[in-house]
Amino acid sequence: MKESTAKQFAVDTLFGEKGDSSVKTKRNLIAISIVLFLLISIPICLIAVGFCLPPQYGATYYAVLPKMYENLKKTTGKKIVVVGNSAVAFGLDPELMEGEMDGYTVCPFGLYGAIGTKAMMDLSRVNISEGDIVILAPEQVSQSMSLYFNSEYLWNAADGDFSILTGLRNSGEMVGGFLGYVGRKFAYFAGGNPPAPTDVYAAASFDARCKMTYARPYNKLPLGYDALSRISYDPALFSEDFADYINEYNRFVESRGATLLFGFAPVNLAGIEPETSEEDIDAFYDHVEGLLDCELLGDPKGYLFESDWFYDANVHVNSAGAVVYTDRLVRDLKAYLKDSSPDGIVLPEKPEVPEPDVGGEDGEDAALFTYEESGTGWNITGLTEEGKTRTVLTLPDFYEGKRVLSFDKDVFAGDTALEELHIGRYIYGIADGSFAGCTALRALYLHPDRAPSECSVYFALFDGAPLCRAYVPAGRLADYLNDYFWSRYGAYLTGY
Repeated sequence: MKESTAKQFAVDTLFGEKGDSSVKTKRNLIAISIVLFLLISIPICLIAVGFCLPPQYGATYYAVLPKMYENLKKTTGKKIVVVGNSAVAFGLDPELMEGEMDGYTVCPFGLYGAIGTKAMMDLSRVNISEGDIVILAPEQVSQSMSLYFNSEYLWNAADGDFSILTGLRNSGEMVGGFLGYVGRKFAYFAGGNPPAPTDVYAAASFDARCKMTYARPYNKLPLGYDALSRISYDPALFSEDFADYINEYNRFVESRGATLLFGFAPVNLAGIEPETSEEDIDAFYDHVEGLLDCELLGDPKGYLFESDWFYDANVHVNSAGAVVYTDRLVRDLKAYLKDSSPDGIVLPEKPEVPEPDVGGEDGEDAALFTYEESGTGWNITGLTEEGKTRTVLTLPDFYEGKRVLSFDKDVFAGDTALEELHIGRYIYGIADGSFAGCTALRALYLHPDRAPSECSVYFALFDGAPLCRAYVPAGRLADYLNDYFWSRYGAYLTGY
C-alpha cells in the first residue's frame, strides 16, 4: 500500500470510528429522552385517569362515605356523631335519635369495616365542633378494633369526591394503592359497565341523611347467626396501639370543645364465641376502660341482642333491629347526660322469618358427603371414601328434602385430589382456611343463582390453596368485585 493511501485509510478509519461514536451517543440520548418522557408522562396519564375520568363507583356502597362526610361538614349547631363501621350504617336511625335528643343533629359516620376504623376517625376530625358529642362504636371484631387501613376501598369511596382525603394520615399507603384504583376505574370506564348493585350494598339504599332505608325485614341467616365470624370478647382483641390512637383522637376532640365517648356496636347474642360468660364480657370492659382516657358509654352486655333483630351478619341489624339499637344508644346517652326525660321510642315486634323452601331433589354428588342436621337444613361434615378420590365435586342444593346450608371448614382440608369445587345454592358462607392443603384446587365455582352477599367470606379464603381462583357468573362479576364480602378477593375473581 502506498504511503498516501495508507494515510487516507487511517484518516477514514479514524473519522469512521468517530462517526460511529457520534451515532451511538445520539441513540443513547434518544433512549434516555424516551425513558424520561415515559417517567413523566405515565404518572400524568395515571393521574388523569384517576382524577379526570367520570366517577365509576357512584352507585355503590362506597359512594355513601363522601355523602356522610359532606353531611357532617354542612351540619351546623351541636351534633351527635356516631363513628364506626357498617354496624353504624345498618343500625343507626338518625331521625329517631334526634327526636329524643333535643337540640342535637345526629350524623352517622360509619360505613365499611374493610376501610378501617382509623380512617373513619381521621375523616371525621376536621368537622368536629364545639359542643359536639362523638360516639366511637367500632364493631366487636379484630379488624375494626385495630389500626387496620385499606387504601383500595378508600380510593373507591373517594371516587368523584376526592376532598374527603384531605384529612387522612395515611398518604403513603394511599399513594401505594393508587395504581390499583386507576386500573379498576379505567377497566369499568372502558367496558362501559360501572358497578350498579341493587341490594342493600348500594348507594340507593341510603337517604339524604345517610340513613339506610333499604328494607331489611328479618334475619336471613339460615342459622340465625353467622358461624363463620364469631364475636369474641377476648381482651387481646383491643390492642394498646389502637387505644393510643383513640386517646390521641380524644385529645383532638377535646381541643375542639367536644366530647368523645367509647360506645358499642350491636352484637348477635347467638353469634358469640361458645362458652363466653358475663364475666368474660366484664373483663373486656375493664380492659378497654383501663386503656382509654375517654368515658365508656353503657355496658357491652346492653348491646347483646337476640338473633331476631339481625339481618346478614352478626353486627348488621335489620330494619326493626335499627330501632332497638338506636333506642339503646339513646338510653345510655341520656344516662350519661343525666337527662331524665322519658324515652319515647316505641319498640317494634320481633320480625318473623318465613319458612324456607324445601322439597328439592338430591344433587348428583349428594351421596359423596356426610351430613348432620343444622337448623332447618343440613351441614356437611365430611367426604365419603369415594368422595375423597374425586377431582371435581358439587355441593348439593338439597339432601333428603332439606337445604344444604353449610360445610365444616375441615371437610376438604388436605384433599390433594380435588381440582374443582362447585358451591351449592344455599351455602351461606365459606370459613377461612376451608381449603388448607388443597394444593391441586384451581377452581371454586359460585352458584349462578346466588347473589354475592348471600355467601359470606372473610379474610383467609384461599389460605393453603395457592392455585385456586373463584369463578362467578359473568353478569354478576362487577357485583362480586364491589360486594361487602367478596371485594377483598377481586384479584382472584373471574367471570364464567
